[in-house]
Amino acid sequence: MTSSNPGSGGPQDPAEHQETAQWWSTPPAGTDSSQPVADPTMLNYNAGAVPPYTPPAQQLPPQQTYPPMPQAQPAYTGQQAYPNQQYAPEQQYAPAGGYNYPAPPPPSGGGKAGWIIGGVIGLVVLAGIGIGAVALSQDDKPSITAGLGGDKEAMDGNYSMEKVTNACSLIDPSVLTKWASTSSGTPEHSETQPTDYSGGSLNCQAGYESQSTTNKYHTNEADITLEVAFNSAYGDPSYKNWKQYDTGTTGSGLSSGDVTGIGEEGYWHAEVRDYSSFTVLDYTVAVRDSNVSVKVEISVDRGEGETVSKEEVAQVAKAQVQKALDGLRKK
Repeated sequence: MTSSNPGSGGPQDPAEHQETAQWWSTPPAGTDSSQPVADPTMLNYNAGAVPPYTPPAQQLPPQQTYPPMPQAQPAYTGQQAYPNQQYAPEQQYAPAGGYNYPAPPPPSGGGKAGWIIGGVIGLVVLAGIGIGAVALSQDDKPSITAGLGGDKEAMDGNYSMEKVTNACSLIDPSVLTKWASTSSGTPEHSETQPTDYSGGSLNCQAGYESQSTTNKYHTNEADITLEVAFNSAYGDPSYKNWKQYDTGTTGSGLSSGDVTGIGEEGYWHAEVRDYSSFTVLDYTVAVRDSNVSVKVEISVDRGEGETVSKEEVAQVAKAQVQKALDGLRKK
C-alpha cells in the first residue's frame, strides 16, 4: 500500500495529510477498520465482486488477395495489320471461356518422317510375309521330277491315248451276250487328256440285260467296266491302288490271285453274292505294263437256278484287258 513515510521509528501523524487511499485498502462500511483488509482479487469467495472474464479477441489470418481475372481475348478475325512490320506475328486463339492458353508446341521434326518411315517398314514386312507364303506354297507342290523313276520320264512308255477318241472302242461290250442278250443302252465313256504332270485316263461302261429263264420276275444283267490310267510325273501307278483296294479284304465269297502272261504284273479278284432268287458274280482283271494301268470288271447277275462259270468270266475279262493294251500300244 502507498502512504507517507513518517520517518525512521517515528509514529505516524494522523493529522498530517495522507495520500488518496486505494480502493482495496479502504475498509468496507460497517467493518472494523483496525482489521486488515484482504485483496478480493486474491480470494475467489466473492465472484460477484470480480468482473467477468473476457477472452482475448481471436486473431484471423490476413485476407488473401487474388489477381484479377484475365480479360477474354477477342476472337480471331483474320490477319491483323501491324505497322512497320512486313508480316503479322503468329496469332493467338482464345478458347471458349476467355482464357488465353499458349498454343501447343509443334510436333517434333521427326514426327511426319517417322510415320512415313514406319509405313515403309510395314510394307516391307508385309512383302516379306507374302514372299514367304508363296515360297511355302511352292514347297508344298510336288516336284515335276518326284515320283516314278524320280523324273518326268516315268510318263513316257510304250502306250499312249493319243489316237483314242472313244474309250469304249478299246473293248468289245458284245461279249456280254453270253449272259444277257439285249443292250441296256448306249455305252458311256470319258477321255481325260494328259497334261505336263498327268498321263491322262479313259473310262467306259456298257451293259446288257434279258429275262431270266427260271424266274419270270427277275431280269438277268451283265455289265462291263474299263478303266485306263497312264503314269503321272508323281505318285504311284493306279494299278497299285487298285490292287490294294480289291484284294485288301478277304472273307466268304471273296477270292483273288495273280495274273500272268499279260503285262509286267497283274491280279484277279472275284466276289460271289448269293441271294434267295438270284446270284451275282463280280470278276476283275487288272494289269500294269510300261506306263499304263488297265482294269476290266465284269458283273453277271443270273436268276435262281441259272448257273454262271467263274472260269468263263475270267477268260473274257483277261481277253478284254489284252484288247485294250493292244489298242493303246504306240505304233
